[in-house]
Amino acid sequence: MAETKSSYGSIMKATSIFGGVQVFNILITLIRGKAVAILIGTAGMGLNGLLLSGLNLIKTITSLGISESAVKDISKAYNSNDEKHIRTTFQVFRRLIWFTAILGIIMTIVFSPLLSQFAFKSTDKTAAFIWLSITFVFGALSGGIYTLLRGTRQIKYLAQANIIGATVGLVVALPIFYFYGIDGVVPAIIGTALANYLVSLYFKTKIKFEPIAISWKETFQLGKPIVQLGVSLTFINILAAAVAFTLNAFISKTGTLSDLGLYNAGNAIVEGYVGMVFTAMATDYFPRLAGVINDELQWKKLVNEQAELVLIILGIVLVLLLITTPILIRVLLSKEFLGSQKFIMWAVLAIPLKGLVWVVGFIILAKGKNKLFLTVEIIANLIVLCFNLLFYHLYGLTGLGISLSISYSISSVFMLIILKRKFDFQFTSSVYKLLFISLLSLSLCLAAMMTIVAPYLYFLQFLIALTTISYYVFELNKRINFKEAIAKVKGKLKK
Repeated sequence: MAETKSSYGSIMKATSIFGGVQVFNILITLIRGKAVAILIGTAGMGLNGLLLSGLNLIKTITSLGISESAVKDISKAYNSNDEKHIRTTFQVFRRLIWFTAILGIIMTIVFSPLLSQFAFKSTDKTAAFIWLSITFVFGALSGGIYTLLRGTRQIKYLAQANIIGATVGLVVALPIFYFYGIDGVVPAIIGTALANYLVSLYFKTKIKFEPIAISWKETFQLGKPIVQLGVSLTFINILAAAVAFTLNAFISKTGTLSDLGLYNAGNAIVEGYVGMVFTAMATDYFPRLAGVINDELQWKKLVNEQAELVLIILGIVLVLLLITTPILIRVLLSKEFLGSQKFIMWAVLAIPLKGLVWVVGFIILAKGKNKLFLTVEIIANLIVLCFNLLFYHLYGLTGLGISLSISYSISSVFMLIILKRKFDFQFTSSVYKLLFISLLSLSLCLAAMMTIVAPYLYFLQFLIALTTISYYVFELNKRINFKEAIAKVKGKLKK
């Protein structure tokens, strides 16, 4: 029992830490956006956005998804306690990172005239893209260090690196914009990348290992699985972007630009509100899972524990999101965006199901089943796209929210069938119980909002939220014991 509570506590700790980091990064982004808007105006922001989008396109292609895929191999090596295996894996990863950095530089230089022509309808910014190619070195190396921190589960250092890096990047960029205005866009991007790299160098000292001599032939042989998985992840990212683009184009052509704006605004609120849970899952859960994936009892236990805590956290977060949606829209956007409320109301029902899909999806990644992963992701993306197109055509903006709930219901059942057949995995009854309570409370809230008027609605919403949160706090306490957790924190503060 103590070991189980320790495992729950570890998951909860990671979620809290990276949730806090996510909130901090959002604040930094808001501050940077506001300051940049004042210092370089709309033209400067447009230039900054176009240059970064061009670089990100090259990065998506040339990074080969290595920083994400390598987490699995690094975690396995780290968990093996085999010194030679650890050193070899680290060395292979470092060389692959250098390879992607050089590839990024070459592709940026070669395609800089094309990028300039495509983005600015002239070749005037060719030199700017060539100068910016240096950011691939800084970005690849700092990203590599953060991947090593993830793979070795250095949670505290990874969180500190993210916070310090974001802060230093802001401190470096703002004076450049202040003194040079729009001419400082390129130096600011390079300066930010350099600053992040210098910050990452400090945290590199936290990962102590001696380099090992291996040939380049061995590097590519041992790195082949990392690259294969990375390419699969890159393809899925491109597919997701293509699906989003297709939906946006369909809305703008068959509907209105207003609908498109409301959809994107509503989607940003939902994704931003629950983003901390999914960020923590990708940052901490995947390395943990990859480290124990060869121990059947351990990985199945970990997946169920992660699913339980995801549903508990989402259960609390989502019921609060649902009852505060009108306020959030007014605060984060304006009353003109209140039309996105119905989309948000229905989309919220899909998030607990999305959480479970994410939890089990990492099993396939950790197992290294690239073909299965690709097949599942392609089918899941097509399901979401088809339902979105159909339901927007039938019911407009509200239909997009409904379609997400239906498509994720289908996707979750589809995933569970595959995992049962391939890996003999199924969720425990407690996971389904938590899912049922979450969907029930959200459905009751939704039904109340559609049928009851104020002030009775506010009272009922408060009652549902209070009951739901109390239940989930009770369930959370059973797993991590608040008294013990508070006592540990007090003990650390006294030292």
